[in-house]
Amino acid sequence: MKNPRFLRSFAVLVAIASFLCGLASPACAADKADLSVALKTLPLLTNKITGSAVLAVVYDPANAQSKADADALKTALDAGIEAPGGIKITGLMVPLSDVGTKLSQAKLAFITTGSCTDAVSAAAGSSSVLTITTDLECVKTNKSVLGVVSSPSVEIYYSKTAADLAKIGFAQAFTMLAKQF
Repeated sequence: MKNPRFLRSFAVLVAIASFLCGLASPACAADKADLSVALKTLPLLTNKITGSAVLAVVYDPANAQSKADADALKTALDAGIEAPGGIKITGLMVPLSDVGTKLSQAKLAFITTGSCTDAVSAAAGSSSVLTITTDLECVKTNKSVLGVVSSPSVEIYYSKTAADLAKIGFAQAFTMLAKQF
């Protein structure tokens, strides 16, 4: 293994997030917890993100659950979230109708429930955007790179096909820990 320090750090972060999210606490709301888990994977990217990054929150305004998820994520982002490595994350709300023009402004995209479409996948792939979702079917169908589950235990799912399409690579430590579809 090239860097066991990354593997240990990632495993400790996942264990801590799992413990904290297991405490039914309002401080660990599902959307914020999922976002937090996803951001902890950023140091394991082979093409490191430094400084700041825009996270597009992709949502379907006609889908109540999608809109609610997007609003919760935007609230968490507006409160100030910093990813490991000091990466400052800012949010950009992107309705499905705008993915073709706005997704290229982001380095990351969180695909909300009900917003997993071929158009989102194609736009993310052509702009090398790391896609994240809690909709595991989206990862299984290779439309999102990462799927995260924060409760009752932390699990991270990975689509190599979607990652290859977006030219996203991860360190070996990550691929050993994530569940690959």
